[in-house]
Amino acid sequence: MDRLVVAALAGAAGVIAWNLSQSGRQGPGAPRQGWLARHMLDHMERMMASLPENAPPKLVMSILPKLQAQNETIIALLREQNELLRGRRAPP
Repeated sequence: MDRLVVAALAGAAGVIAWNLSQSGRQGPGAPRQGWLARHMLDHMERMMASLPENAPPKLVMSILPKLQAQNETIIALLREQNELLRGRRAPP
């Protein structure tokens, strides 16, 4: 029983020490994130890097900036159209 308690305490101390050593790797201006959040982000970056170029997640991530620019253009055109229609409706 004592060996189990000692092993559990040693494991907990190891996890705490490892977690503290990992927190020092962040830059001084970096926001503080939890260990789990950093681990998940690192895992996602490695997973995305390992995917082939034509994989659906990479295609979606490459298309998103283009879609955002296209949406902004469409919104600007719709606003201009609304202004023209309002000017046409208003009595002179």
